[in-house]
Amino acid sequence: MSLLRSIGPLAAASFATGTQTYVFAGLLGEMASELGVGIGAAGQLATAYAVTFALAAPLLGGLLAARERRGVLLAALLAVAGLNLAAALAMGFAALLGLRIAVGVAAAAVTPIASAAAIALVPPAQRGRALAMVSSGMVVAFILGIPLGSAIGGLFGWRATFLFAAVLALGAALLVRLALPVVQPGPRSPGALADALGSPSVRACLLITLLGFTATFTVVAYIGPVVTALTGATGAGVGAFQACIGVGALIGVPLGGVLADRGLGRPALAGAFAAMVATLAAYTLLLGGVAAGVAPALLGLVILVGAAALFLVMPIIQARLVEAVPAAAPLLLGLNGSMVFLGQGAGALIGGLVTDHAGTPAIGLVGAAIAVIGLGLALAARRRPRLVPAGG
Repeated sequence: MSLLRSIGPLAAASFATGTQTYVFAGLLGEMASELGVGIGAAGQLATAYAVTFALAAPLLGGLLAARERRGVLLAALLAVAGLNLAAALAMGFAALLGLRIAVGVAAAAVTPIASAAAIALVPPAQRGRALAMVSSGMVVAFILGIPLGSAIGGLFGWRATFLFAAVLALGAALLVRLALPVVQPGPRSPGALADALGSPSVRACLLITLLGFTATFTVVAYIGPVVTALTGATGAGVGAFQACIGVGALIGVPLGGVLADRGLGRPALAGAFAAMVATLAAYTLLLGGVAAGVAPALLGLVILVGAAALFLVMPIIQARLVEAVPAAAPLLLGLNGSMVFLGQGAGALIGGLVTDHAGTPAIGLVGAAIAVIGLGLALAARRRPRLVPAGG
């Protein structure tokens, strides 16, 4: 069975869940106006989802570890579809917030189980490529899915973005049912996660992931209002700038992998966080006043470079985690994924508070300040993690 044929349905599941995460981000202004809340409050829909996902993913990964993988994925994707359909019909902000919490739980069952299924479906020599293919679904979501959702919302209203997300989840569920074989669970490693978390290097890696995504999503969660303020674009216009995030990810992920393989992870981490500091601060400078003729080009460049820097970090951190505690690699990769979403949620929360109390231009400086902390941690990180044996 070819790698694409076996892992394709899992990548589709990742694409569907990745798209619905921020499919509405380009329409925050319109949503806030109709729902009678501020833009900062509307942005907490992203916080609710991301924090719920981050907390639920490790728990569901453990609870569902003994379950057959295809059945779990099918049920979770159908739940994601149903909850997004309900979100499209929600009559108030409180109901929509509750639905985003619920869909965070459902989506949290998709990512770790999809990764576990990918590992089970291929020989050991292909596991890295299989996991990368599953992760590519999220990257494609930023390039295609989320911008397309913004365009649809611009044409038909913000509720249509949730309908679009529901259709994608249904399509992924159908593909999983028709093309993914039954995947039985593999052996478990009790105590491996506790052993892994005893390593200072592991804890530092997880904190670096958390800080990177918190800093970046302090701005990215509000990219719709930022783009509109700088360029006047809405709907599909916002989507074009959102696609720059995916293009940056396509640059950053393979570059980070090459640098990790060549033993250049430590300086690469420091360089990536330095780039995050610069690009996040640039948002405040741009919002402070820039010539209208150059604003779109500068904004697109800042988004692309910042995204490349963030996603460059990911394969370096993943390689360090696997190297540190090989026996706990699946658990640690899942926990690192939780840090990604916890960072997104924390960034959206911080960005919303800053927007409501200090104005949108301030979010860039706050994000840059968080990235400075990550830069300090990256500079202090040891070149190689301390290996922790499987038994302690």
